[in-house]
Amino acid sequence: MHLRADWKKIKSQIPIIHRESVKLSISDSLVAVLIAAEDHRYGMHPGVDPISICRAIWRSAICRKREGGSTIAMQLVRVITGRYEKTLGRKFAEIVLAVGLTRLVHSTDLPRLYLVVAYFGWRMNGLAQAAQRLGINPSVISQVEAANVVARLKYPEPHVPDERRIARIQTRTTYILGRADFGSIPTTQFKQSESNGSF
Repeated sequence: MHLRADWKKIKSQIPIIHRESVKLSISDSLVAVLIAAEDHRYGMHPGVDPISICRAIWRSAICRKREGGSTIAMQLVRVITGRYEKTLGRKFAEIVLAVGLTRLVHSTDLPRLYLVVAYFGWRMNGLAQAAQRLGINPSVISQVEAANVVARLKYPEPHVPDERRIARIQTRTTYILGRADFGSIPTTQFKQSESNGSF
């Protein structure tokens, strides 16, 4: 495994990503939507959600259906490290690094950092590109617009989206809006480096 090298990369990239998140001034509504869609027990686990992981394993083994069990922290680790191998070793490393990441970054900042680097579709590598292509302002965004953006995390928009993909994004948008709690996100507070954890 590449734990040490990956952790070093994460620690070097976090301040850069944070500066970009400050420039974007990401709205609380967008953060609320992200949490509702990708990690609804956010704040109640240390970067890894055992319930989601167990459910994903059960559905894969028993129901033969793929289901993601990754938290926002785990997804951010994956994007920064660029590791997408479908192996147990990679997943274990991702879990360890995600726990470390939640000690390095304040919980109110971590979702914003993920939005900065997340993939939303063709020519939408990160929120800045997605906002430009979709014609939205991340700091002043409606709830529907926020859900529509976040829906593309599960269903990235291709170069030429077909009717089926558009319908999936719309269905996902409606689902997210039904789950989101728009009054629960505290103000941002970046943790410069409270933990210097190493692996």
